[in-house]
Amino acid sequence: MRLSNKILTEKMKKETRSYIGGQYQPRLREAAEGKPQSRTIEGYAIVFGVESVLLVDYWDAYREIIEPGAVTAEDLKGFDIKMTMYHNREKILARSNKGEGTLNLSVDEVGVKYSFEAPNTPDGDTALELVRRGDLSGSSFMYWTDESNNVRYEKKDDGTLLRHVHKVSQIYDMTIAADPAYTQTNVTAREVEASGIVLNGKKKEHQFKDKLGIQRELSRCKRELEMMGY
Repeated sequence: MRLSNKILTEKMKKETRSYIGGQYQPRLREAAEGKPQSRTIEGYAIVFGVESVLLVDYWDAYREIIEPGAVTAEDLKGFDIKMTMYHNREKILARSNKGEGTLNLSVDEVGVKYSFEAPNTPDGDTALELVRRGDLSGSSFMYWTDESNNVRYEKKDDGTLLRHVHKVSQIYDMTIAADPAYTQTNVTAREVEASGIVLNGKKKEHQFKDKLGIQRELSRCKRELEMMGY
């Protein structure tokens, strides 16, 4: 059983993706005339059909598209999703557990939209004030997909590698952040080449061992800084 759990954990590699500015920036819902100021924060955590920023892994760089239909309303009813600040689960703002709870999620032609009442807690008040001031510029989500069944790779004419995610298998959390540009990816060169894509200038993985270790350490430090609010 322990071995099976270990294998499952290794396969379920978490990915973090972010969207910044415009319609992706968290906003306060306007209150009705004569009503108290709204505490409802809303925005998009996932956007369909849009190429991501360039994602860099130790073996290559690529872009990614979350395809329309990758997440459905029915899917959301099966997930336990926390809305947090800075992907820090100790700074929880709302939660949707199997479609129930304080985090309202819906799917439209743009993507997955969220809305929630900022809780009457120090973190909720902080989130409310920062959103009101426009200091939180975007949203992120952490997810996992079954690489072998739900992903397709495409090599564009300009040489750019494009990763098409046709189905999201699990969403762990969503977050609002001041600087959500950081993206974390765990795709391996072996997984890409298993799809039939030949990577240019492929090198042996051990040649990247030191570089990969540095990248992981930098990523770890950045996550810790984000959790501390920097």
